[in-house]
Amino acid sequence: MTHLKEIAQRLRALWRWSRVARDLDEEMRLHMALRQEQLQRRSMSTDEAATAARRRFGDPLRLREDAMDAWRWRWLEEGIQDVRFALRTLARRPGFTLTAVCTLALGIGANTAVFSVVSGLVLRPLPFADPERLVQIDSVSPLNPEGGPVLGVETFRRQSQSFEAIAGYEVSARYVRLAGVPERVMTLRAEPDFFSILGAPPLRGRTFGPNDPPAVAVVSERFWNTHLGSDPSVVGSPLTLDDQTFTVIGVMPASFQFPARAADERIDLWIPLDPPLPPRRQIGDVIGRLRRNLPRAVAESELGGIARQLAVQYPENNPHRIRVVPLSDAVVSSAVRQSLFLLFGAVGLLLALACSNVANLVLVRLTLRGREVAVRRALGAGRLRLVRQFLTESLLLSSAGGLAGLGLAWSGTTYAMRVAGAHIPRSHEVGLDWRVFAFLLATCTVIGLGLSLVSALTVGRREPQVALQESSGRSTMSASSRRVRDGLVVAEVALAFILAVGAAMLIRELVRLRHTDPGMVTKNVVTFHLGNLGTSDSDVRPFYEIADRVEQLPGVRAAGFTQLLPLQNWGWTFNSSTFQVRGRVPKREVFPIELRFVTPGYFRALGISVRGRAFTSQDTGDMPPVLIINETLARKSFPGEDPLGKVTTRGTIVGVADDVRQADLDRPSMPELYTAIAQNWSHLSDLGLTLVVGTTDRSDPIRELVRAVVHDVNPNLAVFRIKTMDAVVDDSLSSFTVYLYLLAAAAVLALVLASTGTYAMISHMATARTREFAIRVALGADRPRVIGLVLGQGVRLMTIGLGLGVFGAFAGGQLLQGLPVSVRPPDVVTVMPIAALVAAIAVVASFVPAWRAAATDPIGALRSE
Repeated sequence: MTHLKEIAQRLRALWRWSRVARDLDEEMRLHMALRQEQLQRRSMSTDEAATAARRRFGDPLRLREDAMDAWRWRWLEEGIQDVRFALRTLARRPGFTLTAVCTLALGIGANTAVFSVVSGLVLRPLPFADPERLVQIDSVSPLNPEGGPVLGVETFRRQSQSFEAIAGYEVSARYVRLAGVPERVMTLRAEPDFFSILGAPPLRGRTFGPNDPPAVAVVSERFWNTHLGSDPSVVGSPLTLDDQTFTVIGVMPASFQFPARAADERIDLWIPLDPPLPPRRQIGDVIGRLRRNLPRAVAESELGGIARQLAVQYPENNPHRIRVVPLSDAVVSSAVRQSLFLLFGAVGLLLALACSNVANLVLVRLTLRGREVAVRRALGAGRLRLVRQFLTESLLLSSAGGLAGLGLAWSGTTYAMRVAGAHIPRSHEVGLDWRVFAFLLATCTVIGLGLSLVSALTVGRREPQVALQESSGRSTMSASSRRVRDGLVVAEVALAFILAVGAAMLIRELVRLRHTDPGMVTKNVVTFHLGNLGTSDSDVRPFYEIADRVEQLPGVRAAGFTQLLPLQNWGWTFNSSTFQVRGRVPKREVFPIELRFVTPGYFRALGISVRGRAFTSQDTGDMPPVLIINETLARKSFPGEDPLGKVTTRGTIVGVADDVRQADLDRPSMPELYTAIAQNWSHLSDLGLTLVVGTTDRSDPIRELVRAVVHDVNPNLAVFRIKTMDAVVDDSLSSFTVYLYLLAAAAVLALVLASTGTYAMISHMATARTREFAIRVALGADRPRVIGLVLGQGVRLMTIGLGLGVFGAFAGGQLLQGLPVSVRPPDVVTVMPIAALVAAIAVVASFVPAWRAAATDPIGALRSE
C-alpha cells in the first residue's frame, strides 16, 4: 500500500508540477522564516538571522531539487523535457518536419497495408476450433499435381485411425424459388460430419449431423438478411430449392465463409450430401480433423496404404497418391503466399528508400544545426544527452509518420479489398489487428533508432571547438557526413531503379499477354449463364431452341451453349488412356485431355475454325456419338495422319478445331475434346450452361432480347452473370493485373522519392559551396563551368546508383517467377529505357540547383560571408 501511495504522489507531482513546486517553495520559505525568527529571539539582528538561516538550510535551488527528487522520477521528467524540446525544435522547421513525416508515411503506410493482408491471409489462424488439426485430403498424380477428386472417402472414414472425423463436400449452383422467381445460390452439399469437423457454432438454430434427414438446410447470415428478411423465426421455415422443399434449421454467422470463395461465389446454403457416397464414387473436396498430437505424415501414410488397397478393388478409377495438407495452406495457396511475400519485399524496398531520403534530410538539418549542437556541448551537454535528444526527435518523426501511414494503410487496404477482394481468399479477414499494430510499432521504433544512429554518429565525430569554428561561417558537412549523404543518394537511385525494372517487367508481360492470340474472337461476343432449373433430365430441347431463336435476332451472327467458357483456370479433364482408336494397340503415353460439351453454334459464335464439320442438330442422343478434337490433341494422338473419320472409344472424330487457350493466356493449349451436349445430357442435366452470342456490332441491346427469349422458352431458367468475352479475358488477368498495379505504384513512389532526395542533396551541396562558386565566378569561371561542377556530382552518384541497380535488377528478377504468370528475366530492351528514365530524372533533379548556383552574384555572396 505504501508503494502505491508513493507512486500516486510521484504521478501527481509529474502532472501537477507547477502546483507542487509552489507548495514546496512555500514550505521552504516557512521553515526559513521560523528559523530566522528563532535566531532573532536569541538576540540576533534581522540580517544576521536571515544569513544564519540561509547558511543552515543551504542553497535554496539545490535544496528544492533534492526535495523534488523524492517526489518525482527524474528519468521520466527528463524524457518529458526531451519530448517538449523535440516538439519545439520540429515546429521551428515545419518544412523539414512535414516532408519527413509525409515521406515516412508513404513507406510505412505501404508496408503496413501489405502486412495487414499477409496477416489476414497467412498469419491469422483459420476461424475454426483447433485450426492446426484441420487438414485437406487430396489425390495427386503427375497429371494432376495440384490435387484432384478423392476416391473411397467412406473407406477412409471407416478404416483410418488417424482422424477424429472425415467429410467430403462439393459446391454447385442451385436455385431457390422466392416469391415465384428462381434465383441462383451457391450451395455446398456435405457429409454429416462437415460442421463438427470445423467446429463452427451457428448464429441461430443448429447445424446438421448424422441423424438429420436429407431435406434440411443451413443458410448464411447474408442470405438470411437479404432473402429472408432477418426473420427471427426462420428456424423451422420451409425453403424451396430446385423444386424440392427443405427445412431451415440454422443460420451461420457472416464470419463463417468456407470454403473461401470469390465474392460472387460465396456459399449461402449448406445441405446434406444425398445420397451418401458409394465406395467407388469420387468427390472433389475432402476435409478431416486429426487426432490430437498426431503428425500429418502419419495420417498421410495411413491413407496412402488404404488408397493402394482401393486401387486393387477399383482399378478403373485409378486412385493416386494421397496428400494431407494443412487446411490453411489449401485455403491460401502457395502461389498466393509467394506473390504476397514478393509484394511485401517490393514495399520493403520502398520503405528503405523513404528512410534513406529522410536520413539525408536529417544529415542536412544537422549541418544547419551545427552551431547549436556545438554550443550545447561547450556548455556541458554530454554526448549521451545529445544522443537521447536526437533519439527523441527521431522517434517523434517516425511515430508521426507511422500514425499517418496507419491512416493510409487502412484506406488503402479497404480500397484494395473492395476492388480485388473477389479474387483473394479470406479477403473478409483482412483488417487492422494486433499483429498489424505490433508491426507498425516495431517499424516506427526501428526507423527512429536508425535515424538517431545517423545523428549520433555524425555529431560525435567532432569536438565542439572545431564545430564552432566551422559553423562560424556557412554550415558545411564533414567528410564523413558527405560520404554518408552520397551513399544514401546512391542507395535511393539503386532501389528506385530495381523497383522500376520490376514494374517494367510486369508491364512487358501484360502487354505480351494482351497480344497473345486466345484462339477465338472476343470482340462483340457476350455470354449469359443459364441456371438449369425446372428442366427435364432427358429434355435438352429448350436449350437448343433458345440458341436457334437467339440466332434469329437482329445483329446476331451465331449462338451456342457450352458447359464451361475458355480462360476459366479450371476445367473437366479425363485420362488419355480412355481415348484410344478402336482396333489399335493402346498408346502408353498418358496425358490429360480437356473436355467440353457444346451445341452447334458454339464454334461460330467464338470464331473457332473447324476442319471437317461442326456439330449439327442431328447429333442427338439416339445417334452414334461424334467428337471434335483440337489441333494439339490431333498432333499428340495422330502424329502424321488425318484424324478425321477415326473411330475411338468415345466416338467418331468428325472435326478438328483450332486451338483455344483453355486455362489462361499464359499457358499453351492443352489437348481438348468437344462432344455434343445433346449426346451427353445425362452428365449435364443438373448443371447450368453458358450461352455464347456473337454479334455484328455492340452487344448492349442484345442483352434484354436474349432475356426475353429465355423467359419465353422456359420461365424457370434463371439468367445471370452476363459478361462480354473481353471481360472474361480481363478477369483471367485480374490477379496478375492487381500485382502489376501495386508494384507500379511502388515504383512511381520510389522514383519520386529518389528524385526529391537527389534534388535535396545537390541543392544543399550547392548552397554549402556558395562561397567557392562566388570566388570561381569572380576569377572568371563562366556559367557552364559552374553548372558542370554541380551537375557532375549528381551524375557521378546517379551512375554509381544505376550500376548497383542494374546488378540488383538482374539478380532479383528471378524472384518474380512466383507470380501467377511466367515472368521472363530482365533483358537489355527492358533495362535500358528504365535506366534512361532514371538518369533523366536524376539529371533534371541536379540541374535545377546547378542552374541556381551558376546564377549566384559573386559580390553579394562574398559580402554575406
